[in-house]
Amino acid sequence: MSTEQQIVENAVLAYLKLSTNQNLATDHDALEPKSEQDAIIDALEHIGNLFFKNAAKLRRTQNLEHSPLCNLPQELLVEILLLSIDWCWWNVEKLRTLASVSTIWRDTIISCNRFWSVMDIAAGEEARRITMKRNQGGAMDLWLWGTFSLSGLKSFMSDVGSIHRTRLRSVLYEHGWNTGEFMEYLQNESSNVIDLFLGDFRGNRMAASLDIASDGPNLRHVDTRGMGLPWHSPRFTNLHTISLTDFKYHIPQITDLYAILSSSPELERFCMINIGPSEDESLESPPAFVRPIHLPQLKTLAFSHVATGIGQGILPLIRASSCRTVVIDGDRDFVVALEPQEATTQLIAKAMVLSNFLEVGAGVEEDDGACIWIRSEPTIDNNWACWARDRPGVNVKLAVPSAEDIPRLWEYLGNALRIHGGATGIDSIEVEWAGQIIPFPFTLLEHCPALTSLRFNDNAGTTLYPLIQFLGRNGLKGSVINSESHFPLPKLGSLSLSGQMIPNLEACVSGTKELLERRYPALREGVVSGDAQVLKHLYLPSPLVDALQQGGVATSFNMEEIQAL
Repeated sequence: MSTEQQIVENAVLAYLKLSTNQNLATDHDALEPKSEQDAIIDALEHIGNLFFKNAAKLRRTQNLEHSPLCNLPQELLVEILLLSIDWCWWNVEKLRTLASVSTIWRDTIISCNRFWSVMDIAAGEEARRITMKRNQGGAMDLWLWGTFSLSGLKSFMSDVGSIHRTRLRSVLYEHGWNTGEFMEYLQNESSNVIDLFLGDFRGNRMAASLDIASDGPNLRHVDTRGMGLPWHSPRFTNLHTISLTDFKYHIPQITDLYAILSSSPELERFCMINIGPSEDESLESPPAFVRPIHLPQLKTLAFSHVATGIGQGILPLIRASSCRTVVIDGDRDFVVALEPQEATTQLIAKAMVLSNFLEVGAGVEEDDGACIWIRSEPTIDNNWACWARDRPGVNVKLAVPSAEDIPRLWEYLGNALRIHGGATGIDSIEVEWAGQIIPFPFTLLEHCPALTSLRFNDNAGTTLYPLIQFLGRNGLKGSVINSESHFPLPKLGSLSLSGQMIPNLEACVSGTKELLERRYPALREGVVSGDAQVLKHLYLPSPLVDALQQGGVATSFNMEEIQAL
């Protein structure tokens, strides 16, 4: 008999037994009890509910027997379950789903008020009633966002009014034309709030500003989008995250930002995006001499389309070597170029180590002069800061006073990469020199043992030959044929070299021939060398391809596979 059949049979028997007992308990003067056939028909009408009820009970029993989590102390189980919840999309129904896994999970979730902390206007009156019932003395998070009716807002404010100010922990608030009552409530009752997620998306000429109480605990997470705050408040100390987006008004002054960052050594996320003062706003000049800002815990640094004065006043002072995501970009009016110094390479090294793809370029910009940009594929999550999951990577521009400073920059970068273990996870690199005679970043290649694709476009053509020499260098200095490959980039499967001009064509032809013969030698009996099996695509400038095909090259690589660019 199958498990489903057993469940059905047990459910029917249990129902019939209940019905029989109920019938026996009837008075003798009552109507005759139902026949067995009627009882079976009655049971079949309810068989669906009984089946699902018993199936859920069996599932909970099986989960209890097989889940090691159920054997943990309740304190640990609470922490694990709290971490499993996507609080950004919290609702009562998802808690119910989680509670249906097992009886222990259900009892834990119902009994712990930490699972019932969100007072959400979008959840409805019934969900808020359940929340207040389960959490009668714990911390509360107030969410007023999205679209709602006036009656819904009135009901929400009534529920909020029943919460004592000492229980307020965080606020998610999108300011609107009809939310003035809630704004006034926050200004009077925010002395215990530690997390602020604020937005003013009305597009008005003058954005709102929330004057929170100056007395109270230090703030922990601050994410505000267009809504001002009293930036000089002593509560902006020991922050974990601060994110400012879409500001034209109420922009913090550089001295306020410096004070906030300097007093927050545990800061993990610092983002400023689309920060440009209006004609009515003015920013002070950066201070001349200040101490560096040390942020050893910083994981994300984003400056995108930020007023130049803020960027120049704050970015050069930041010292952080644990950044996983670094984005400093913008258009012509906002972009800030970093100095090519040791502190800069330490800032971006960790983000480079965690990247899979890297683009390095050099060029001359009209106002900024020569510069080098380093990009991978970072992503700044647009979610509220507390729940954001940024993708590691780097996107920065480095100002280059002269070409003589570039070798020192590559040296700084190599030292910074060695601090993080040396080997990166980069498997694809694209390098492009736009008409500049710039040394190639060989130090970077030495830290990319997993590299499978390398594309280099040198318009001037002067750096092609040094790169060809580098790729053909054998670390053993012994026999050309060796059982183990000691050439750089052993996993290289695609190599593309191009240039509008090749001033040293003869040297490049000789170097490429030597590269193919040393790294991919022709072996006897038709055996192909290991490196030749790895290399699948080879792209070279047309003059170089023509010269190689005219002369014999003793290599196991198929010369017909070389593509001309």
